Amino acid sequence: MTQSATWDYIRGSDKDGYAIAIATNNTVYESREVDPATALGLTFRHAFSLSDNLLLRSSLSAVHDQTWSRRSDALIWRERLDYDIGPLRLFTSVDTKVTTLNERNIFALGSFLPYPESFVTLSVLPGVLYRLSFGEIGVSLTASRTMFRFETDYLGLRRNNDRVQPNLFASATFWGIKVEGSLSYARVTFPAGDFDNLQRLLYTAKATIPLELFRLPIEKLTLELSSGRTLEDTTLPFSVINVSTLSDARLVAKFNPSHALTVFARRKDDEYVGLGARAVTTSLGAEYAYTFDGGLTAIVAGSWRYTQETGNIPVSSLNLQLGLSKRIDFSRTTTADASRATPAAPTTTR
Repeated sequence: MTQSATWDYIRGSDKDGYAIAIATNNTVYESREVDPATALGLTFRHAFSLSDNLLLRSSLSAVHDQTWSRRSDALIWRERLDYDIGPLRLFTSVDTKVTTLNERNIFALGSFLPYPESFVTLSVLPGVLYRLSFGEIGVSLTASRTMFRFETDYLGLRRNNDRVQPNLFASATFWGIKVEGSLSYARVTFPAGDFDNLQRLLYTAKATIPLELFRLPIEKLTLELSSGRTLEDTTLPFSVINVSTLSDARLVAKFNPSHALTVFARRKDDEYVGLGARAVTTSLGAEYAYTFDGGLTAIVAGSWRYTQETGNIPVSSLNLQLGLSKRIDFSRTTTADASRATPAAPTTTR
């Protein structure tokens, strides 16, 4: 059974204000031999206009994620500078991420390592985008360096690595259909030569399609499709990079402002480069949300999950999720603006 809750505090605007977001998610399994899965997140964001065309955005996030096989803690500090010249925007962001990561390991007899791997990732991302009447298009370049606390890992291998990732991205809206995506070429190099260098094509793709043509007695029916391939860190033996591909399809039916039903299908493929191992998880489920007066949203969801891992017997499971979400908005708006504003729909993350 899964319980989740989110809380957002917003003050001011996206150009002059701050926000605090808290998210919790806890899954308790029927088998008492399996520890609960817990995810906690705290984010503070601040925006400050340096001039009419220059904007500074800051964020500080703390994330805790624990499952049966993985324990992770991260602290992320980001500074981003935006400069607008008409339809053109120049931007640069600098990130510092401190991570501790521990996963179940065959060299620990299937248990966790005696101590987690700790590492710092420094990255810089300059880019430019051009706004069009129907969307935007842009390019960026990410360069990062990951440095581990100890020179070698538990096998005596050096995991420090450098990454370079040029990126092309775009978004557009046509006839009510919203699409966005990106395409990038990632290159990971290991200066010590203990791991093979990696080159991989990465992407993100998302489409939101309103299905109003069916003229059903539903206020809003929407099909949401998304897919993405990213690089993730891992502490498994002989592997530093996990190439993760996630695809998701959701059909959202909004019967009225209070009632919404979502049916979803999801597939996640994790490839542990250098280890020759792969994990594939397929999920099917449905989610019902009811919004009370005052903005509190209750969520009930059920799903079936099937997991296949290299060297292990496939496992299937049923999951029940209960959640509460509430957004409190203290934005500085006039009375006239407030009367026209539509409250933002709260979101939950599983």
